[in-house]
Amino acid sequence: ASLPDPLDTAFRSILSNLEMYRPYLPDALFAQLYNTHMTRSPRKDVFVPGLASEQAALVFTDIQGSTATWEACPDGMRIGLQVHNNVIRECIAMYDGYEVKTIGDAFMVAFEHANDAVQFSLAVQEDLVHAEWPDQLLELEHCKNDAVGPWCGLRVRIGVHCGSVDVELNSLTGRYDYFGDTVNK
Repeated sequence: ASLPDPLDTAFRSILSNLEMYRPYLPDALFAQLYNTHMTRSPRKDVFVPGLASEQAALVFTDIQGSTATWEACPDGMRIGLQVHNNVIRECIAMYDGYEVKTIGDAFMVAFEHANDAVQFSLAVQEDLVHAEWPDQLLELEHCKNDAVGPWCGLRVRIGVHCGSVDVELNSLTGRYDYFGDTVNK
């Protein structure tokens, strides 16, 4: 059922205003709003690497020792995870990446070009070193400033895979997902 014109106009205005907060809100919210009240896909205005070319650079991140950190310092890890997520999302925006998904403390991000993926990865590592970490985390041995290298706070492993991809829209989340050998390497 369609909304009366005044309500439809108001609803579209609200959706337009919500778009600026998309990185901070669950995709399921947008998928539900768009699928319920609009006919276009929620992601048609977003560049999705590999959708047209079937080639992409995929980045996978993971916090080293996260399970042990959660067990040793749950309050510090909760704050640290927010710091981590903010750094990664800021770098995604800076290098024109597409956040495919997060699973726990891991990110999967797609880029059109390998150079952008590598630059993103370097920026994430640099920004994590300079991030404001909670004191509780910095007391843990594996989060202290390391005399061997410039590490401070949560340590994040990052891998970059480049190649052919199959890209599909997930009708439940309204986000695109990536499949194929490049994802599974």
